[in-house]
Amino acid sequence: MAPRSKSTSVSGATDRPVLQWVMAAIGGLVTLSVIGVVLWEALQPASPPELHARIVDITPATTGFTVRVEITNDGSDTAAGVTVVGQPDAGAPVAATVDYVPGRGQAVAWLRFAQDPASATVSVAGWSEP
Repeated sequence: MAPRSKSTSVSGATDRPVLQWVMAAIGGLVTLSVIGVVLWEALQPASPPELHARIVDITPATTGFTVRVEITNDGSDTAAGVTVVGQPDAGAPVAATVDYVPGRGQAVAWLRFAQDPASATVSVAGWSEP
């Protein structure tokens, strides 16, 4: 009679190697963790966008000054079509629109000023719901 390469139980099923059980347990834990995170996020109360703008960098350019503006959203909802307005001490205000700012995220806009914007202020003028 030829020797068997795998042991079988009474029901005829083959024994599973320990590594296979360990991998199955890890896969099960990862799956349960993902389900838990999705449920936790779904049960959190929504908060409207809380947008703040600040000047990060001012760079001289051939046609004036380029200002890098960072927009931060402290709310959990996404804001779309975010309009950022820069107001220099003298002169007309400048504006830029960012497609969206994710909840609890950031986005960057660039504004161009004709005069030195060292004392300019920036603010979020408005946004829409995506």
